[in-house]
Amino acid sequence: MIEQNFKTLNELITTYQKGKYFFKTTKKQHKLNYEEIFILNYIFNCKENEITAKEIAKYSELQPYYLTKALQKLIKMGYLSKKRSEIDERTVVVRVNEAQRDKINEIIRTLQQTL
Repeated sequence: MIEQNFKTLNELITTYQKGKYFFKTTKKQHKLNYEEIFILNYIFNCKENEITAKEIAKYSELQPYYLTKALQKLIKMGYLSKKRSEIDERTVVVRVNEAQRDKINEIIRTLQQTL
């Protein structure tokens, strides 16, 4: 992740409040919370259409419970699919087909316009 340096505590608090408002509004309008948006944005920036849940966990530093819950909801909403690795059954692979990638691109563009 990118490290942000703030010059003052006020700057940090203002940025935090703006972020908090953004995620509150997004939850109401799009039914997506921080973890779900984080995952969608991560996939939006990935070139691959298959990513392991472990890769997402490592990058996001989300607790396993929150990651699992977010992935399940995104699958239910039609943004993602998942399968088990053919090499190691314990590994969950998150898959994105063309229609799902289009749906992710659309929601990310919509969210970026609200900034």
